Amino acid sequence: MHRRSVVQSAADSRLSVTCCEDRKIGIENIANGRRQTHVLPVHTVCNHQPKMTRRTYLMALAIVLLCLLAPYRTDAQTSIGATVVLDPQDVTVIVGEREQFIAKVRGMLTQDVRLNFSTEHADLVEVLPTSLVVSPGDGGFIDRVYEIGLKGVSPGQFDLVAQVLPTGIIDVAAAFIRVTVANSQAIIVISNVIGWIYFAAWTVSFWPQMIINYRRQSVVGLSFDFLTLNLVGHSVYATFNCALFWSAYIEQEYLDRNPRGLNPVLANDVAFSIHATIATLLTVAQCFIYERGEQKVSRIAWGIISIFAVVIVVAGILVGTDTFHWLDFLYVLSYIKLSVTLIKYVPQAVLNFRRKSTVGWSIENVLLDFTGGMLSMLQMLMNGYNYDDWASIFGDPTKFGLGLFSVLFDILFIVQHYILYRNRADSKTLQEDSSTTTTTASNGGSKDTTWFVVVFLVVSAFAQTNNTILRLQFGPQDTTIVVGSSKNVTLRLHGPLSAPVTVNFTQTNVTTGNEYVQVTPTKIDFVPPTVNFIDRSERVTLRALRAGIFDLLAHLSPANELIDQGQAFVRVTVAKSWNLITISSVIGWTYFLAWTWSFWPQIWENRTRASVVGLSFDYLALNLLGHTMYAAFNCALFWSGSVQEDYLRRNPRGLIPVLANDVAFSLHATFATGLIIVQCFFYERGQQKVSYTARALMLVFGLVVLISSVLVATGTYLWLDFFYNLSYIKLAVTLVKYIPQAVLNYRRKSTVGWSIGNVLLDFTGGSFSILQMLINGYNYDDWDSIFGDGAKFGLGLFSVLFDVLFIVQHYVLYRNSNYIELRGENYPGPGSVTTAPRQNLPT
Repeated sequence: MHRRSVVQSAADSRLSVTCCEDRKIGIENIANGRRQTHVLPVHTVCNHQPKMTRRTYLMALAIVLLCLLAPYRTDAQTSIGATVVLDPQDVTVIVGEREQFIAKVRGMLTQDVRLNFSTEHADLVEVLPTSLVVSPGDGGFIDRVYEIGLKGVSPGQFDLVAQVLPTGIIDVAAAFIRVTVANSQAIIVISNVIGWIYFAAWTVSFWPQMIINYRRQSVVGLSFDFLTLNLVGHSVYATFNCALFWSAYIEQEYLDRNPRGLNPVLANDVAFSIHATIATLLTVAQCFIYERGEQKVSRIAWGIISIFAVVIVVAGILVGTDTFHWLDFLYVLSYIKLSVTLIKYVPQAVLNFRRKSTVGWSIENVLLDFTGGMLSMLQMLMNGYNYDDWASIFGDPTKFGLGLFSVLFDILFIVQHYILYRNRADSKTLQEDSSTTTTTASNGGSKDTTWFVVVFLVVSAFAQTNNTILRLQFGPQDTTIVVGSSKNVTLRLHGPLSAPVTVNFTQTNVTTGNEYVQVTPTKIDFVPPTVNFIDRSERVTLRALRAGIFDLLAHLSPANELIDQGQAFVRVTVAKSWNLITISSVIGWTYFLAWTWSFWPQIWENRTRASVVGLSFDYLALNLLGHTMYAAFNCALFWSGSVQEDYLRRNPRGLIPVLANDVAFSLHATFATGLIIVQCFFYERGQQKVSYTARALMLVFGLVVLISSVLVATGTYLWLDFFYNLSYIKLAVTLVKYIPQAVLNYRRKSTVGWSIGNVLLDFTGGSFSILQMLINGYNYDDWDSIFGDGAKFGLGLFSVLFDVLFIVQHYVLYRNSNYIELRGENYPGPGSVTTAPRQNLPT
């Protein structure tokens, strides 16, 4: 039996059974971020007896015979007296770096033999030495170890086999190693971290439903069909994992069918499946305790479960009649698990639709499952690039489709909860909601920008000492605290004061006894000085009690029209953990860099091919328009003092939503898109041009800009309204710009000319952006700011889904067409002469 030589990442190993075709079964395992596929004949003859008791008797008989023959072992003759083992049997090499493994030769050897290492994968690794001679030792017995070096050349996976000449002298059953050549060790580490994250997300995802059931003392709204099917699925999955992990008999049967295979089930698979079964059982138990209304398991669900039961019984009979092996029986259980995954969400979605409500169905369960699914696909893409192993990801549409299927159902539940039925609630939920609060969305401007505004206001105040207005203001106006810690802010009263006043504090969106922070002191008294002009600052201490985002307001009493309290607030963000803030910041910079660099693979591909054939000109034109509008909006709101004043006048407690990185990104995006368009004038472009549909859309957007300008000139609009219209155009462009490229790929049945690097970076940025939103939602207990605006979340998800479509087009649908085109069989290469006239890019 072959054991792993390195500790595999628990989260990166998830067993999945792909498809059954031509009486073959595919088992795929994600181990340490890699996928290994073993194709097994269903009725392969096994060397073991199917009955455990018979095997035990044979072993006992064999032991007795060995004991009787032991005195004569020196006279026995065997055809193979030595063995060679390559160790470790699973090696990872980084491109450009070296690794070593050893060849152990032990046993009786009567003549020299040569070990030759297979060279059919010389494009992936260099093996030194490529062969070695093994000579017999004293008395013919040998026990030696030879070191062999590997140098990574290009990414890939293969089995390196040692061939022995002459044959029949040495046992070579273990004379192989599994070599994985990776592009980067850093990507392996990141992949492992992502694996642990989605493993944790999937594991924890069972508990929010139990918590919500307990709090409501009710399971109304939770589909019993979903629960029943889920219990069946996790039960058979746990049975499969436990048998293959703990049963030495079944494990050996698997290894007999896969001489170079590894047990596809690891400890985390067993732990996850058992935990899932127990958690689902606990949820089912709640259904017998709490209010459940008229809900029951439907006849359709009972019929499906009966079919599964019949399949299990038949498989058991086949095992009993020696037609099936136990491994085949376990495969049947795994197919039932996959079937359940395909259908189990349907009853819950239908129940939500019929009730026009998601009350009783935990959205946290969905969000955690969605997080796990998205990160799982992200890990697959990262590993596909790192090991140049895209075929193991998209080569089987069934496998990728199952993962995407679950994510799409999660998206459906999110849409139901936050968009379609967001205002629907039963009386029990309304009572619960009365004791909770809804936090407001915060743009969380940078400290530098905030302090700039504060300093500006302070300087203005000093410059207007003769002004008759009394000003009350906080500084800073944006602060972050972690639950359990304290932070100080400064309250300043400046201006003419002739009578004593008192400042009290209130927190927005809270109820009595449910405050976010404890404010010390609770009130401040100001006594006018003898000159009747006050300029006094007081320290206010905030001790965080629970996570959330809110405004702390200062109220001056008695109230007076001559008191300016426009800056008498501080935006407070209470977080659960500084570590999550740091992780969120790192993720933010990661997706910022991914989005920033996503433009350059297309530029590089155009230059390499000396052609822009395959790149939609409609997409380019719309993209340039969108980024230009976005850059104009950001620059105006970041640099224009008058536009900032308009914004703060409309949002008295607001912060400027545009930061320096927003300006840098939008300007870079506009420049990069313009550079790609310049390439269209120099490189081969065939008959491509901007379509009339795209021109019409751009004309409509142009009219909107023109009308907005006229309204500004006539005083009907402010400049802020004008730039808001530009931002709306950017959002509209985001919704439509990918469609022309997807249609072009479909018509050409190819993605050649459309950079997949651009898509992968954009997908990475979008996925990390959604991940950051989820982390912040948890850390600040501020889910409403994420999903409360369906348009915002929907736009981000819209782009990610289009990236998924492009990935499927590139690696699944048109991969063969891409290969043919790249070989130059479908269109003339960059150096070929084409009769197609060059056309200018229409404006």
